[in-house]
Amino acid sequence: MTDPKSLARDQIRSDLSQDTGRVGAHLEKSFQLFGSSCLSDRECEIVRCILRGHSSKSIARLLEISPETVKVYRKRIHQKLEITSHGELFSIFLECLKSVPVGSMEDPIKYR
Repeated sequence: MTDPKSLARDQIRSDLSQDTGRVGAHLEKSFQLFGSSCLSDRECEIVRCILRGHSSKSIARLLEISPETVKVYRKRIHQKLEITSHGELFSIFLECLKSVPVGSMEDPIKYR
């Protein structure tokens, strides 16, 4: 016979696991959509690389473009988002994540 406390603990673990999965899916969707309403597809790709911590050289290698081209994209991104640093980009991303409703299929930047 199963102990009621064990059953309750197992149910809580199951619920937490499902919540974690939903949160992870929400974060991934928000990450993929971030900037899509105001940036080009390539600029969004650069933003995702920056948010993952890649350098200009690393992004250039990854996307098979020159580092100078990456710098041009970074400059455009900064102008379009009205930011001056990567720190601001991270801050905007985190700020938007807090505001976007769960399950939203819109660019999180719209909630800025």
